[in-house]
Amino acid sequence: MFSDAAQTMTITEICNDHYLPEIRSRRKPDTVYGYESSINLHVLPRWGHLRVSEITRKDVQAWVDALVAECGPGGAKKAYKCLRQIIRWAIDEGLEAADPTRRIEIAQPPQEPLNTLTQRRLKKLIRGSVGHAFEPTLILQAALGLRPSENYYLHWRHIDWRTGAVTIEGALLQVPGLVYESTTKTRKSTRTLYLPQWALDRLHAIWAERDRPKGRIIGDAKPLQVAWALKLHALRNRLPWVGMRNLRHTWATLAIKAGAAIEHVAEMMGHANINTCYRYYMEITAATKRRVQRRLARLVLGKTCDDMYRGIIPTPPQELPLAA
Repeated sequence: MFSDAAQTMTITEICNDHYLPEIRSRRKPDTVYGYESSINLHVLPRWGHLRVSEITRKDVQAWVDALVAECGPGGAKKAYKCLRQIIRWAIDEGLEAADPTRRIEIAQPPQEPLNTLTQRRLKKLIRGSVGHAFEPTLILQAALGLRPSENYYLHWRHIDWRTGAVTIEGALLQVPGLVYESTTKTRKSTRTLYLPQWALDRLHAIWAERDRPKGRIIGDAKPLQVAWALKLHALRNRLPWVGMRNLRHTWATLAIKAGAAIEHVAEMMGHANINTCYRYYMEITAATKRRVQRRLARLVLGKTCDDMYRGIIPTPPQELPLAA
């Protein structure tokens, strides 16, 4: 519980002396890094010198509105959530103050189209990367749609050469000054996937050419080194490139286009629930929409106008009433 003296602490004192130390002990380093970046850039410069009792909901709303114009809805939402967490953490610990972060409205960021590759451009990228040091990582990303951190974590032992099964059981992440191993993002992210035959055969050939290594597939490289090396290779050779994360989106988009059920795609991607897949990937084509309408028409009364109105004698249309 907060002492009487603690009631007068500023946001900076609550954040640096209490909130962040607790967060560091409970959250992954990459999550803490994201919190600290937003807090130092937006929260403390505006609120750091104030006590919670000196902050009003009106001031918070004005601050959020200004941030939307400055760094977009996404950046504003992240900064607001950091301020809210600091204040509510203090209130939960016994600070006697009204919560000024209640009922704050934030503009919703627009849904931007995913930057993905078509099947032809993906094939061009894979074929154009034969022999590259990180070709196995590119193959795994294109064939399995992994989170980049899951891909960087993989060891050669995680691939079963007989069945093509790949065990996803960890993540390798990088923040400034630190590379560390972590658990997968969600419970469903620990999963087993299966390589298509082309990917399994090519990976086995690379593994044999490299004297059957047993360590991590990216070797001693850091995640950012792998991402930059693949991007640089694509640019130098004029190959399509959308980034490791968007190669994951490419896999999901093409899987659904190929007819895969969205719930199966969600399971294979390791999503905690199916809503993420619906939000990002469920954009049906015009051909699909027409096919649905044709099936519905046949179910009702037929697909043509004659089918629908058979036996009905048309009468002249009535005149529309004039406006008063």
